[in-house]
Amino acid sequence: MGAPRTLAAKLLRAVVRLAPAESRDWAAAMLRELDFIEGDLAALLWALGSAAAILRHAASVWRAWLQRKSEKETRMNKTGKKVLGIGLGMLSALALVGCAFASLRILGILFPGLEHSSWAYWLAVMAIPEAIFVAATVMLWRKKGPIAAGILATGLVMALHVAVHFTLHW
Repeated sequence: MGAPRTLAAKLLRAVVRLAPAESRDWAAAMLRELDFIEGDLAALLWALGSAAAILRHAASVWRAWLQRKSEKETRMNKTGKKVLGIGLGMLSALALVGCAFASLRILGILFPGLEHSSWAYWLAVMAIPEAIFVAATVMLWRKKGPIAAGILATGLVMALHVAVHFTLHW
């Protein structure tokens, strides 16, 4: 037995081991048919074609199995989608608050002394973000309710924080 035929036999044996149960009998039959092919090069070509056909069939079986499994197990329920939406809304609102603090800092760099002004602080950190929170909540409420709820919750927590701050310091 020449090297090409030996390689062909090893290739088909490996394919038989790796093939799923639905393809294994077919792969074993192709391995047995290898003995009846004349010529080493023809046997190698037979093995390559057989391996390709078996692997294509196996891939379709694996793909169908993965699709069935993913449809059953990875589908997010409504509660999970709502929690994710609320989390995204809160995260985006907190990002806006971070931008507001950054704009206040930039304002202080551009106009020294203005940073510690109470009206600049009130405008940059509370009034503008709260207005954006209200506008975003109204615009998103119908189609993206959980995200709007997250933005609204963050806005309410910020407003409560400011109310407690003013109550304690005035």
